[in-house]
Amino acid sequence: MKRYATITALILLAFGAATTGPAAAEAEENSEPHYRCSYELQVCLDWMAKSYSNRGWAGMQLEVNDYVYKVAGVEPGSPAAKAKVRPGDLLVAVNGIEFKEENGEKLAALQSKMKPGAQFTYTLKRNGKRRNVEVVLIGMPLEVVAHQIGMHLLTDHLAADLAYSAED
Repeated sequence: MKRYATITALILLAFGAATTGPAAAEAEENSEPHYRCSYELQVCLDWMAKSYSNRGWAGMQLEVNDYVYKVAGVEPGSPAAKAKVRPGDLLVAVNGIEFKEENGEKLAALQSKMKPGAQFTYTLKRNGKRRNVEVVLIGMPLEVVAHQIGMHLLTDHLAADLAYSAED
């Protein structure tokens, strides 16, 4: 399953859509997996707003397929742009920890350190060659916060509620 996501904290994506905020993943049998947040709308909104207010941002959009992270876009002027990250690059590691399922605990430990001002070394693969880039995270822009929260609410709250009410 492919997903496109703005990097809010790269580590969050290592664990899929279900770990964004207090969301819980549920897959429906015999269909495309659907993730439904198990929290009430206001609880979720409050948690996400608080969480995103202190989260670092690199400015990359990724195409995510399992533990493969392909850069789909880089926001102009963002930390990723300053580090010369390009669309088409593959992210293979952060601070020397490769994006693999067996590194889940190590990656999760890095998540709490992804605050504005924190510096991370991303290992990129471009044209078959690996290179390291230093990225200093900044505070997440308000537009990105609004987009992330809005998409979560639409896809994991409202869309699911509409789908359930349509079944009645």
